[in-house]
Amino acid sequence: MPFKFNERWNAISLRTKVTGVTVLLLTIGLLVSGIGTMAMLKPALIGQLDTQLQSVQQDLSNVLQLSESGTPQQAAPTDYYYAVYSASGILLEQNWTDKALSARPNIPNGITLDEATTLDGAIFPIRSNNGRVLFHAIAVPVTFDDATGTLGTVVVALSTSSVDKLMTTYLSIFLGLGIAIVIVGALLTRFLVTTTFAPLREVEDTATEIADGNLSLRLPSTFPTSTEVGRLNRSLNIMLGRIDRAFADRARTIDQMQRFVGDASHELRTPLVSVRGYAELYRMGALQTPEDIAQAMDRIEKEAIRMGALVEDLLELARMDETRPLEISQFDLLSIAHDAALDARAFDPERTITVSGDDVTVCGEENKIRQVVTNLMGNALRFTQVGTPLELIVAKHEAAGEASISIVDHGDGIPKQLRDKIFERFFRADNSRARETGGSGLGLAIVASIVRAHNGRVKVSATKGGGATFTVTLPVIHISPEI
Repeated sequence: MPFKFNERWNAISLRTKVTGVTVLLLTIGLLVSGIGTMAMLKPALIGQLDTQLQSVQQDLSNVLQLSESGTPQQAAPTDYYYAVYSASGILLEQNWTDKALSARPNIPNGITLDEATTLDGAIFPIRSNNGRVLFHAIAVPVTFDDATGTLGTVVVALSTSSVDKLMTTYLSIFLGLGIAIVIVGALLTRFLVTTTFAPLREVEDTATEIADGNLSLRLPSTFPTSTEVGRLNRSLNIMLGRIDRAFADRARTIDQMQRFVGDASHELRTPLVSVRGYAELYRMGALQTPEDIAQAMDRIEKEAIRMGALVEDLLELARMDETRPLEISQFDLLSIAHDAALDARAFDPERTITVSGDDVTVCGEENKIRQVVTNLMGNALRFTQVGTPLELIVAKHEAAGEASISIVDHGDGIPKQLRDKIFERFFRADNSRARETGGSGLGLAIVASIVRAHNGRVKVSATKGGGATFTVTLPVIHISPEI
């Protein structure tokens, strides 16, 4: 049973719930106030009626004046019923003779003087002869004539029907006003709830359109953030912005991944085709002379080396994509430049390589920065003519809290429209030349990833007089220890 109630309750809209609960509370409040008022009002009115009777006891002349025989000398007010009894309880006189006997108070045995004295002015209830009307009465011992000492009793009664009529009138007015208040309250509550929830309806409509795929929608920011709707709209807009960026990043990542997989497949396929081709020539016996066999083995070896280097570069990029923490240490950037120059001279003894700059201590992973400089030097050696000089320049920028190392060559340079693209994976301005030099198109992408992990920057610019200058800028104090 509670489960079914919860199901039905949860199926009701929030506006209907708020309106219904408000109307219910308003109705309960009116009922409690009405019942409480009636419960206190009726005793108060009865008390006023009893006070009137007690005032009659104090001064019976306000109601009537009696002769020796007990006959009233003046008419009593019509609201009062009176009956005059002798000392022995014989009815001598009464009013309301024009009314039916059933409407008069029922005093079957009369009131003797002894009974009146026993009551001692206490108010007692009696009913009409038909039992429909309740009276409050008081018995007052009186002396008809002071000279003769004639005694008797006067019973004065007031009907409570006036109190009942007043209570009925009050109840009718209360019910009418209560129903009107409940109806007006329900309408006002419904209007206010509908007006208040109108922004939530807009949120609902916007969420529906977003669910249909329109991620560019945003909720209006017209409501101040001090309100619940304003805070809700701001939070939802922030969430939608993040979702939109996440979808854009996802689409960009998927596109890059597809291009990356395509390029990697192409780069791996080329050496594999060469290796397979020479292997098939050897199997078919097309390589007859030792010179042909040696040439084929040489080509297979070079393609295998090239394929191994490509796989190593791919693994390096994959490791950096895992965002592993860096092994932070302090090292001298100038010493790295000197080591890179020594390695390059060993590779190309005829080339002039100069190093200049001051000692600069930076924070980062030393092996990664050495790899950056090695890749840039290898790129300069590979794509410049033999004998072309190279320069390594280390500089410190104290105002910005940064240090930089520049690799300057004097080769053909890089066109301006390609300078932003060369750091993308597998991008090569000249594919045929890259294959001749053994390039995979990943060296500069690795450089960009490492530098970015160190919160640094890498850029390429034109060398004065011709050539390209690659500049790596690193913060002197490292901030993010993750790659």
